[in-house]
Amino acid sequence: MRCAHRLLVTTWTAVSLLASAHAHGGQYRGPTDVKPPSGNSGSGGTGGGGAAGSAGGSGAPAPSGGLTGGPATAGAGGTGIGAAPRGVTLDDDLTRWEFWWEFGKDPFLRLRDAVAGDRVPFGAEDPLLNPRFRHLHGAIERPTDGDLQQATETLARALQRASDRDTISACLVALAKIGRDGTAWRLHDVLVPFLARNDQEQRETAALALGIARRGDPATLDLLADLVRDTEAGRRASAQAAVNERTRAFAAYALGLQLQSLRRPAPALRVVGVLRGVVGDATLGWNLRVAAIEALALFPADWHGAAADTLRDTIVDDFRRYFAADVGPGEQLVQAHVPTALARLLGRDDPRAAAWRQRFASELERGLRGEAAPAATGKTNVHIAQSCALALGDLSPPWAAAGDAGEAVALLLLRVHQEHRDQQTRAFAMLSLARLGGPLARDALLRELDDAQTVLELPWIGLALGVWTARSLAPDADGSRRDPDRTVQTALRRSFAAARTPTALGALGLALGLAQAGDGAASVRATLRDQAHRDDLAGYLALALGLMGDVDAIGDIRALMAASARRPQVLQQAVRALGLLGDHTVVPELCRALEHPEPSLVRLSAIASALGQIGDRRSLPRLGAMLEDARLTPLTRAFAAVAIGMVGDKDPLPWNAAYATCTNYRAATETLTDGAAGILDIL
Repeated sequence: MRCAHRLLVTTWTAVSLLASAHAHGGQYRGPTDVKPPSGNSGSGGTGGGGAAGSAGGSGAPAPSGGLTGGPATAGAGGTGIGAAPRGVTLDDDLTRWEFWWEFGKDPFLRLRDAVAGDRVPFGAEDPLLNPRFRHLHGAIERPTDGDLQQATETLARALQRASDRDTISACLVALAKIGRDGTAWRLHDVLVPFLARNDQEQRETAALALGIARRGDPATLDLLADLVRDTEAGRRASAQAAVNERTRAFAAYALGLQLQSLRRPAPALRVVGVLRGVVGDATLGWNLRVAAIEALALFPADWHGAAADTLRDTIVDDFRRYFAADVGPGEQLVQAHVPTALARLLGRDDPRAAAWRQRFASELERGLRGEAAPAATGKTNVHIAQSCALALGDLSPPWAAAGDAGEAVALLLLRVHQEHRDQQTRAFAMLSLARLGGPLARDALLRELDDAQTVLELPWIGLALGVWTARSLAPDADGSRRDPDRTVQTALRRSFAAARTPTALGALGLALGLAQAGDGAASVRATLRDQAHRDDLAGYLALALGLMGDVDAIGDIRALMAASARRPQVLQQAVRALGLLGDHTVVPELCRALEHPEPSLVRLSAIASALGQIGDRRSLPRLGAMLEDARLTPLTRAFAAVAIGMVGDKDPLPWNAAYATCTNYRAATETLTDGAAGILDIL
């Protein structure tokens, strides 16, 4: 099994959808895997020799008496590199809202900020007066410099001793997240030798780790550039006759992470030049070119001045030429990454945004009219329309008044939602209208909510209203904040009360949370108690209550967590919700569960991720001891490394949030996301 790059997929509807988990922790990205289209040119293999990695077991979720319940029902079994997930897939509808949420949730949750804020509910300090808060004692303790240095040394020792793929990959990423040198070694020197391992997973993980570390030193930038360009130096570093495309793509993504942190013209010029050379080279495979486009989109938006503006201009010009090229319907999947990349690169205030709005609007209008694309562009791939719809919201000014600059785009997005033949494009148009913002956009979304005809429309419109409200609540430049929109809250509460399907209840519950609709908490809480057994709903309702700040729900959410030992995504969502509510006392319980003598793969993944999300320094000693305990299984030690890396993470958001947020995940390539081996599938 490809343990270090396995997405953890769990129960949906009546049948569990089981897949392997990877030693990075396993990100849950929706009810089934996001599969890229077939025929991806030059994708490269995932093999490369070496051990096949640890075998992994997975079991169907079942009722549990607590986090330290027995193992999953299915035994361990190897699957071989690249094997398909086991189990019966009942639903592979990628148009479901859960995919969008799982890719884009981090900027809305900002869990590390919420947990580090030491938020203690009013009355929690007096358990005699308010007994429901009796378990809330003490604030979270963030890792100190000494903690991080000790964790770094522990990870380095474990990496030196490890021979299994799980522990090696987990330690590489964990070291990069912390991003520190040791007392007698440099992080760069520790990571580089794994580029030459006779194991493709270790090679690409090492390349990616060089980017996650974000050190920006010349040696790292030069090495990543050599890997991307497949130079003689890159081949020597990877011990290959030619650097394969997967390694080159991971190195390109790593360069994007480095670029995001650079503010120096000379190294930024080098990085941009390397990535630009990839974008328009038709001899290269889709994986590498998509990686280069996505990486260039991370050019720092807040970096200005003559040098920065010149570099940004060159990127935009390259994107213009490539997007205009007639590359055929298949390769338009790569072109589909240009609109969202430009939206991230420019934003709505750039003078060039207007021309791109017109360009992308024309693509959508042509699809609405059913016209054949002109020979000059030849755009027939539906992913182009999806990406154009997503991009317009970030490239357009708010719809604040009749006749203003945002009105034409807003009206087009409404038409797309109502008339476009592609369901995903219709859904993305609603989210884009929310991101466009403005009071008239809110009014239009409220009308669409009232007029929603199908269960497919309702969740997307509800979430769009939640997104609109969350963005309107963002602090102004002077730090002031607006009050939540009562009209939106009332409409969402009404829709939640009328909803009957789990998918609508989950989406509308999250929308209430995003809209800070505390008046709807009692209804959400009651639904959580009634539907706690539903894996496709309970976790989202818990998150909704966390976003609302409903401290009355802490007991219900802790009960849900205790019953979710074999329900990994529900467990993770419950822990996130408790973190948002200020309950930081679950750390000892989670540590005990991680040490359980009969661990299951799904439980290890969920618990390690949960510990990392809380980020309390008091978990580090126990996690470090587990990592160095030879009596534990390699997989248990690997997940301890995962948790250490998450606790010590230097970044406020997950390292891949920049790639996951506002991307068109439907235009997937294997190295971006395939539910198993892409950069978005790694914690």
